[in-house]
Amino acid sequence: MKIGIVGLPFVGKTTVFNALTCAQARVGEFSLGVKEANRGVVKIPDERVHKLASLYKPKKVTFAEVEYIDVAGLVKETKEKGSEGEFYHSLREVDELAQVVRVFKDQNVMHVSGSVDPKRDIKDLDLDLILIDLDIIEKRLKRLEKTVTSSKAEEERRELSILQRFKESLDQGIPLRELELSPNEEKLIRGYAFLSLKPMLLILNMDEEQNNQREKLEAEFSEMAQRKKTAVCSICGKLEMELSQLEEDRCAFMEDLGINELAVERVIDFSYKLLDLISFFTSNENEVKTWPVPSGIKAIKAAGVVHTDMERGFIKAEVITFDKLWELGSIHKAKEKGELRLEGKDYVVTDGDVIFFRFNV
Repeated sequence: MKIGIVGLPFVGKTTVFNALTCAQARVGEFSLGVKEANRGVVKIPDERVHKLASLYKPKKVTFAEVEYIDVAGLVKETKEKGSEGEFYHSLREVDELAQVVRVFKDQNVMHVSGSVDPKRDIKDLDLDLILIDLDIIEKRLKRLEKTVTSSKAEEERRELSILQRFKESLDQGIPLRELELSPNEEKLIRGYAFLSLKPMLLILNMDEEQNNQREKLEAEFSEMAQRKKTAVCSICGKLEMELSQLEEDRCAFMEDLGINELAVERVIDFSYKLLDLISFFTSNENEVKTWPVPSGIKAIKAAGVVHTDMERGFIKAEVITFDKLWELGSIHKAKEKGELRLEGKDYVVTDGDVIFFRFNV
């Protein structure tokens, strides 16, 4: 899973990046002086993995990971120098965008628009994404309109129709993520990696005084949170960055501040839901591993995520829920009590399944 961190300059993008990744990237002037994106990989916390490891005592424990990519903000001056290309290139590969939105008020930190207005900033960034997508679509439409009349390729005609619909939406200021697309349409345009089509997590960056008003603050953005492929969460980036740099004293500081969990756990949870992901586990004496997969995936496709040979030679899947396995204390007891189920290729994997794939190639 890859998530691109975006937003205007001086909203705390790199501060949030540091908070999520425990990195120490330079903050404050990053968007003005650095073009290359910051990158950091985070192991996704999951207590179930620790518990499975305690049962199996494996040689290796592998958590699911998320990579955060922190890109410089777009402002008028940099846009005129063609930075949209670099901006787009850095974000093509991500599964989701996380826009850091400034809600903190600090007179010592400038705002490129002259005032703190979170909803305006959200609209401004959406407009940037829309314009980048429009440029790509208009160039492609010019080529398609010349060739599709003489071409016998049905796929090109479908592509032309979809792109024309996309252009109509973008011309009206509607990001592509708000459109309904069929699986076939999604497959056809996947290669474009349109930015306004990617799911959007809005991260409201608060100050410490606002930290106790999280629910009230998020409620102000409830209308945006109800939009298709959009979610809203809030964190105090500066405080969370400071906590991320602590190790021995972190728990004590969190207790004093009344913080139950680090922001990274909350942000990842929102991202999982936004991307409609679940996790299943493979477990043995060699390795306990988490596998994030799309919700609704069938057993045979889940086998292919682990290894292509498992999908090709799939026979059956032995399945038990993590909760039941933990309750029984071992896979041997699960087998004795008949709790290990045999499922076929069309079984729909659920979150927390521990799966043993039977295959033959």
